[in-house]
Amino acid sequence: MKKILSIAVAMIMVMALSVSVFANVDLTGEIGTGLNENFQVAIPEGVDVSDGATVTVNVKGTSDNTAVRFYLTDSADVARVTDVAVVEVVDGAFEATFDLYCDLSGAYGGSSEPSVLQVKGPDYATPLANTTFEVLEVVADVAAPAETPAETPAETPAEIPAETPAETTPAAPANTGIVLAVLPMAVAAAAIAVSKKR
Repeated sequence: MKKILSIAVAMIMVMALSVSVFANVDLTGEIGTGLNENFQVAIPEGVDVSDGATVTVNVKGTSDNTAVRFYLTDSADVARVTDVAVVEVVDGAFEATFDLYCDLSGAYGGSSEPSVLQVKGPDYATPLANTTFEVLEVVADVAAPAETPAETPAETPAEIPAETPAETTPAAPANTGIVLAVLPMAVAAAAIAVSKKR
């Protein structure tokens, strides 16, 4: 029984190492329906848009345009840092998942981190025509904090002064990834505790 439990714990620990932390942010509620102009959606806080980062975008909707274009830029739309992703509209509808790779070297005209996801019509001067989004999601690596804040308070709660957590705890990234990363380790720890009692 202990050998089986040991193998199970080892497998859980290996799986815990392979879990990445991702933010999956639904931006659909932040935009209007029946859009007839270009628009911008703010990049969610905590999403990594530094040089070399990749942001994945999921989109689905309807449009009177022949295509819809997406890229990351600043709010003045003069510092584009990603290539333009063009999603074709077929029979009045579009659906796609694509990656936007951040290049802050100035290759596209921008050298600082972007602040918005820009959405336009099929050409530079063509705005959106009667476009509605059913899905607009950003899925990206979350900028990881320097230390793992979830484990420190649980291990040494008595040693931390009352005012320290407010001063030293970094901003928490999206909860989904952290829970997925910590859950297998918690299960493994519980399994070890049970095996020691028997």
